[in-house]
Amino acid sequence: MIEISRYDKSRGGEVKKLFPVQWEEINYSEDVLADTISIATDGGKLVGICYLVNTPSIDRADRETPGYLNAAFEGAQNGDEIETSGILINTLINDYRAICTVNKDKRLILRTFSYVSMVDYMSYLATFGFRAQNFMYRMKKDLSDVTPVNLPECFSFEVSDDKGLKEEINVTAVKVGVDGKIEGLDGYFEANASAFGIPDSEKELEYRLRRQNGVQFIARADGRVVGAVSVWENKNGCVSTENIFCIREYRRRGITETILRRVLSHLSYKGYREAVLYVYGVNIYAIELYMKLGYEIVGGTVHMLYEDGYEPEMV
Repeated sequence: MIEISRYDKSRGGEVKKLFPVQWEEINYSEDVLADTISIATDGGKLVGICYLVNTPSIDRADRETPGYLNAAFEGAQNGDEIETSGILINTLINDYRAICTVNKDKRLILRTFSYVSMVDYMSYLATFGFRAQNFMYRMKKDLSDVTPVNLPECFSFEVSDDKGLKEEINVTAVKVGVDGKIEGLDGYFEANASAFGIPDSEKELEYRLRRQNGVQFIARADGRVVGAVSVWENKNGCVSTENIFCIREYRRRGITETILRRVLSHLSYKGYREAVLYVYGVNIYAIELYMKLGYEIVGGTVHMLYEDGYEPEMV
């Protein structure tokens, strides 16, 4: 019989062995809501783990503007995996409802993700009340055909506006210093918020920089942050190139393309095998740019959303 209970750190060794990705996140990501971490056991044997992850949208949420809580869960590969997943999902829904109860002034939505190819999985989530929304492409770039170049900590280039006036763009690589500090993010989150509507999570960014050998390439014009590219390590020689943006008044000047080309050359120099990113399917300009740079569409994901009171129309 599968039982659910709150996580006890005395079982950390078991979690690390069976669920290393989740163990890393619950121990080092400050966005994880610690009081929602639960484990599933079968006869005392660990078979699953789940928890909720905060996002910056929660702080800005009200009754009109939703905030998202990400649902993270994983069941062991065994004969009861479906039953285990169901228990974990219901546990997360109950925790989500408890948070909604104490945040009645906010519209909160529970969110998880599915590959578009996993139709059966999406159908399974739908039985709990989840609905599909926000398709994202997964794109991959083979770095073996990129000329390797070792980037300096800072570099610059010139761009022109629609009147032909030139302006210098200065790019700085922000990472964890030898003293353990992270410096150089001034103005980044404000610019990021202006581009995306909601800024990146400061805690998640710090996690990427500290735990995944991340680097934040930040572009400035006359001291003002105008764009950026985030990079962090994954497994097997793969690296993520994410959070790519340029603020509105500096778009269509080749800033993002120039930064990304140089970053890809640097990643090739560092010995990475491939770069990956996710982009919303409606962002046609970005998709065209990434394909121009050699990225290929290799799949996609769908946001699966759960919200109390939402009744999806069945067609």
